[in-house]
Amino acid sequence: MDWRKLLRKAIFAEGSQGKVAKALGYSPATISQTVAGIYPGDTAGIAQKVMEIYGGKIMQEVPSGYMVNGVGHLVPIESIKEIDLARDEFVKGVVAKAGEMSEILNQFKGQLAGDMQAFLELSAEKYGADLGGARGNLSLTSFDGRFKVLRAVSERLDFDERLQAAKGLVDACLREWSKDSGPELRTLIDNAFQVDKKGRINAKRILSLRALKIEHPIWKQAMDAIADAVTVVGSSTYYRIYERDDEGNYQQISLDFSGV
Repeated sequence: MDWRKLLRKAIFAEGSQGKVAKALGYSPATISQTVAGIYPGDTAGIAQKVMEIYGGKIMQEVPSGYMVNGVGHLVPIESIKEIDLARDEFVKGVVAKAGEMSEILNQFKGQLAGDMQAFLELSAEKYGADLGGARGNLSLTSFDGRFKVLRAVSERLDFDERLQAAKGLVDACLREWSKDSGPELRTLIDNAFQVDKKGRINAKRILSLRALKIEHPIWKQAMDAIADAVTVVGSSTYYRIYERDDEGNYQQISLDFSGV
């Protein structure tokens, strides 16, 4: 079967271009342009992914006059209540618009990331500096100070086996101090070493222990072990845009649906 026909069948069977795009690893806009025959790039990679993902599947078309319900059964349209048809149309319309907006935001973020890095490199070039691919925090402000664009890089931290050694040293301190202290300190320490539902340690709680001014030698050993146990396992980059209000405070321009 021609891969383009297979792509159209896949969209029909999956119910949306967004689902097919996610399965293929492309953006909904790319799949939409491909289906319309206006994609400007090379489609060889798309064709290969279509055949890999959907080539071995029989894409069943829904017969005319039927709809598929939530458990996969064919239901005659004439037996479906009018309000259910209206709800289906409304929900699918909202989802389609949401997919378009999501794609716009993704494109904007990608363009913003590239433009900010290019500006930083341009600025450094004027001073003969070599950034070496640096992508750290960056804040750019308009000439009048009204607007600000911020790039913030947040590192994801984890701990290796030396954290268990630190916990053992901390417990030794607690046993020694238990006769002079109440249960509050132990609760504080135990909470710091607790894991969440996914089995992950809260890095902020662990590192907050190092801010405690305790001079006990074993405690200092424990804090050294925590410092040595920290490893950076990745990072996330966030972009925020601000406008200064009449009181001189910067207010973030929300690009989050729930924050609008």
